[in-house]
Amino acid sequence: MQIPELARALNGDSVDFEIGSLQKIRVCMRGLKRAPCQGIFSGHTIFSRYAFHAGGRKELQFNIGLEQRDGVEMIRYGVAFSLQLGQTLPSLDPLRSKIVRFNDYVNSHLEDFPGFLMWHYQDKREFPSEDRPVGSITDALFKADTFIALGKRVVGDAVNVREILAAFDSLIRLYVYVETGKQDLPFSKTSDFTPGCPNFVESTTSSQTAGTVDVALRHKTLQMELYKHLCQEAGSNNVRVERHLALGVYVDAAVKCDGKESFYEVKVASTVRSCVRAALGQLIEYSYWPSANRASELVVVGEAELDSDSKAYLRVLRERFGLPLWYRRIDISGDALEKKS
Repeated sequence: MQIPELARALNGDSVDFEIGSLQKIRVCMRGLKRAPCQGIFSGHTIFSRYAFHAGGRKELQFNIGLEQRDGVEMIRYGVAFSLQLGQTLPSLDPLRSKIVRFNDYVNSHLEDFPGFLMWHYQDKREFPSEDRPVGSITDALFKADTFIALGKRVVGDAVNVREILAAFDSLIRLYVYVETGKQDLPFSKTSDFTPGCPNFVESTTSSQTAGTVDVALRHKTLQMELYKHLCQEAGSNNVRVERHLALGVYVDAAVKCDGKESFYEVKVASTVRSCVRAALGQLIEYSYWPSANRASELVVVGEAELDSDSKAYLRVLRERFGLPLWYRRIDISGDALEKKS
């Protein structure tokens, strides 16, 4: 499938996905009078070898394109910063703060990028850099004629339009945060509880250069395992994985009981201490930020076993600070979710 044909197919099928509201999001964010087009891409942003979303020249852009990898032509898809100067972008200054926010988001939400990688083109070279895990964009890359991609690749004849759109959907909150500093969509405040679990990707055929992708995939595996056990405990009608909150963020799982909800945050780490450190700030924000959904319990989930120090620390947080914070160990090999401690 060629890029213009793929771009038109993505525009056509995007109505079934959140990315189909991209131009609506941009109108709200930018205070525009009207959207530049109805779909993701417009005739002005579709080219023979690449396409980016309409209005995306000075933004973190949703991007598709052709690439050569080991002599094989592949199609990339995801988001990118294009640091090519021109009439629309005469200076890199508008992108500087956006790259800072990009780094902030990806380093705080590594679990949001299962199967994704990063790479770049620089100094007008024809071939891309080696793949690397999702992470910060360094100062060395912030110069003219650099193209920085976060995404996936597929051989051209294996393109699946709806898989690309689903990948775009998973990147919308990164895009909104980079462009506005906020994580919530500008026109969506819904936080109704809808039970269920998304269909996660647990493995990937993408080349992997380090453990970051593995961590993200492991996180999704643990979420699905958690969903199974919580359904057994509370009933499937009372469990939601990737629970959308009024704050505009998603907690890993929520359980509803007697009109109240418990929030569960999953962390992939080797110790309980590391799990709690990584999850605590998120859980407090999700439950106590103004306009946030209030949770009756905050639960950290990890694979590490509790020791006496961890138990004592959690007890201090509950008794001295009044935080309803607990830890539950999940054991995939033993098919168990331990009681809260």
